[in-house]
Amino acid sequence: MHFTIQEFSKRTGLPPSKLRFYDKKRLLEPSKRLENGYRAYTSEQVHRAKMIDSLRQADIAIKDIKQYCDANEQQKRVMPEQWKNDLDKRMAAISAARKYVGGIRASNTQTLLLSKWEKEKFLAWQRFEANRTPHPFKQSFTIAKDQLNGQVTSDDVYVKTEAITSNKITGKIGFEVDSNFFPEKSSNIQLERVPPTLFAVLENCRADDAFLCFSYIQIVIRYGFKPADYKLERYANINADSYDFLIPLVR
Repeated sequence: MHFTIQEFSKRTGLPPSKLRFYDKKRLLEPSKRLENGYRAYTSEQVHRAKMIDSLRQADIAIKDIKQYCDANEQQKRVMPEQWKNDLDKRMAAISAARKYVGGIRASNTQTLLLSKWEKEKFLAWQRFEANRTPHPFKQSFTIAKDQLNGQVTSDDVYVKTEAITSNKITGKIGFEVDSNFFPEKSSNIQLERVPPTLFAVLENCRADDAFLCFSYIQIVIRYGFKPADYKLERYANINADSYDFLIPLVR
């Protein structure tokens, strides 16, 4: 037995316009076309129609729903876990955005920004030790860059501090490289794949700012942020004396 689109709409609770959309996207094609060209559906398609619409209500992408409908049983067990992880990340991003908006004060100049790396990056890190002075690693920027033999893909320089003593500071200097970059095993170079990440960014920090740590603590308290990983200093180039302070919120 076949149903017209109007009859099928009543059985599924989905408006005809939505059924036509799912047909256009090849998610739910009619069982056949009648002689007059009208769409005709069967009772066996009712559950599929409701399932497709439920996944759309859960904000699952059209291409992912189509892949799910065409998948085998094993794949269908795996895909919902992937969707759950994606939704968790989106919820975390929304939570961070809410905290950010909640921390904005009309009376103050807004110095903190949100920024997202939309695509993954590959960072090549090298460890250095320096005297504990303002901008301790600047003299090592050129050395670190030269070690990468021209395979750097951006002028940006990244620094992450690892340890501080009374007179020494240990950290890593990183540069963006291509995904095909592979360091030699004997080198001091470590390759890190950084997934798309949402950052809180404190711009134009001075390398000789003795109060930056205090400012960072105040920011964390004001916005209620919980860093998801290590913090980064990002310099525009090897000669820069100021940097952007990147606080990862969601990865």
